[in-house]
Amino acid sequence: MARSRTLLLALPALLVAGLAAAPGEPAAAHPHRHGEVHRVTGVTWTYQTDTAPQVAGGSTATADVTLVGGRPTTFRVAVTGGTLRTLPRECVPSTVVRRHSFLDDDRVGLRCEVASRDPVAVRVEVRADAGASALALTVSESGTAVSAPSRPVTAGAPGTPRTLRLVSSPDFLNADVADLRRGPGSWTPQRSTNGINAAYRRALDTVLDDWQAKDPAGVLVAGDLVNGRWGRDPRHTGTFGPVGTAAQRAEATRRAAATYYPQYLQRFTDHDLELYAAPGDHEYGDNPWTVSKRRLAPVFQQAFARYLTRDGAKARFPDHPSGPHAGTAYAFRPSPDVQVVSIDPFDITPGHARIRVDRDQLRWLRGVLREARADGVRWTIVQGHVPILEPVRARGSSELRYPGGAQSALWRVMRAGGVDLYLTGEVHDVTATDRDGIVQLAHGGAFQFGLTTYALLDVHDDRLEVTLEDYDVRTRTPRGQRTLWETVRSGLRPSIRVDPTPFTIGTLTIGADGSLSERSGILTPYRPGR
Repeated sequence: MARSRTLLLALPALLVAGLAAAPGEPAAAHPHRHGEVHRVTGVTWTYQTDTAPQVAGGSTATADVTLVGGRPTTFRVAVTGGTLRTLPRECVPSTVVRRHSFLDDDRVGLRCEVASRDPVAVRVEVRADAGASALALTVSESGTAVSAPSRPVTAGAPGTPRTLRLVSSPDFLNADVADLRRGPGSWTPQRSTNGINAAYRRALDTVLDDWQAKDPAGVLVAGDLVNGRWGRDPRHTGTFGPVGTAAQRAEATRRAAATYYPQYLQRFTDHDLELYAAPGDHEYGDNPWTVSKRRLAPVFQQAFARYLTRDGAKARFPDHPSGPHAGTAYAFRPSPDVQVVSIDPFDITPGHARIRVDRDQLRWLRGVLREARADGVRWTIVQGHVPILEPVRARGSSELRYPGGAQSALWRVMRAGGVDLYLTGEVHDVTATDRDGIVQLAHGGAFQFGLTTYALLDVHDDRLEVTLEDYDVRTRTPRGQRTLWETVRSGLRPSIRVDPTPFTIGTLTIGADGSLSERSGILTPYRPGR
C-alpha cells in the first residue's frame, strides 16, 4: 500500500501541559488554572482542556490524576461527553489471565491499577464526542468520588470515517465442541458424555452475540478452530467408528470433520457473521506429527477445504494458489481499499512435516501483493497460524514458530509487498511486534481454558485502529461431573461461564505511513524479563 499519507493524530501535541482555557472563559474563572486540586483518599488531579481540533469530532482533553504516594491503589475514571483514548502508561497492564487495568468496552470508563508507592501522575486522555459541547470527568477511589467541573470544548473537523471493521480471533475455539447426536457417527450416551452442554451453548452465544453487536464485515480466525486430534479413540467409544487400520482412521477423521466443522460454521451463520479461517496445526491433527498423522494430512486438508473454502464443487475464493494448498490458502478484498490474505504455513506429507510456505504458495502471495499495490489498495492484512517474529508471550502452547523469522522468504515477501498487519495465533497470549513497517499481532487463545481474546480492526483511509478485547471466563470441572467428550482422553471442562461484557486491555493505531501511535496496555512493546 502507499505510505505517503500522515496520521492526523499527533501524540506529542496531546501531551503538552498548560493548555488554554475554552474561548471566552476568563482565566481567573478556571478552577484549575493554577493547579488547584481535589483530594479523593490519596488521589488528586488537575483537569485541562485542549481546544485544538482533532480527528474524532471535537477537542481532546487530558486529566492528571496524581497519587500522593504511600501505597498502591486502584481508581476508576468515568467520562461524559467523550471517550477515553488509551490505557495510561502508568496503569499496570492486564494479562490474558488477570485483570489489572482496562477500558470499559464503550471507552467511557477506565479502571487503573497503580503499583507504585511513590507519588505519580497518571495522564488520562479523552476524545470529545462529535457534536459535544462539554466534557466532564469523575474520579473514584476507595468508595469516594469527586467530579471535575464540566469544561466547554470546541467542535473540530470530523475525522475520516471508518470504512471497514473486522474481528480477529485466532485459536477460536481450539476445541471440539459439537452435539454428537448430529454427527455422522455412532455416539450413544451409554458410551460417553456428549461434546456440548447448556453451559457451552450459553458461553458461545455470549461471545458470538458480542461479535455480532460489533457489526464486522467478517471474522478472521487464524487457525485452530478445532482440537482435531481425530482418527483415534483412546476410550474405545466407537463414536466415529473403528480406528484400528489406516483406512479406518481416515474414515473416522472424515466423520469427525463432518460433525465439528458444520456445527462450527452454523454458529457463525446463526449470528450473521462471515467466517474467514486459516488452518492451524490442529486442523492437521496437532503436532507432533507421527507417521500415522502425516499419512492423514491429505484427509485433514481435504476436510478443511470442503467445509471452509469451497461451496460444493466451486471454490469460495477464486484467488488461491495452485499446488497442494489450493484449498487451504486464499485471498479476497472485503472492501476496495483492503486486501486480506490467508496463508497455510504447514507443509505435511507422509514423508515429512515442516512449517513453511511452499513455492507455489509463495509465488502466489507475491503476485497477490503486487496486484494489490498496483490497484492502489491502502491496507494489506495477512493471517497465518504461527508467529514469525520473536519473542512472543506464550501460555499452554507448543510454541510453534516460522523458521528464519524476519530473514525468512515469507517475511521478505510480505515486507516487499507492503503488508501492514500480520495476524497470528498458536501462543494463546498477546504480543504486538513491529518491524520493517509490519505489525505482527499474536493473540487469540483456547476457549475452554478462558483465554479467548479478539481484536477489533477498524479501517480508516488514514489509519488502522486495533483494539484488543478480553473476556472474564470461568471454567472448571465440578466434583462428581465428567468432562465433555473429545477424541482426546482429557475432554472439555464441563462448566464454563463468560461475562457478557468484554473489556479493552490494549490499543494500537497504525498510520498510513507505517507509524505507530496510541499504543497502550498489553499492546506496548514486549520485553521478556521486565
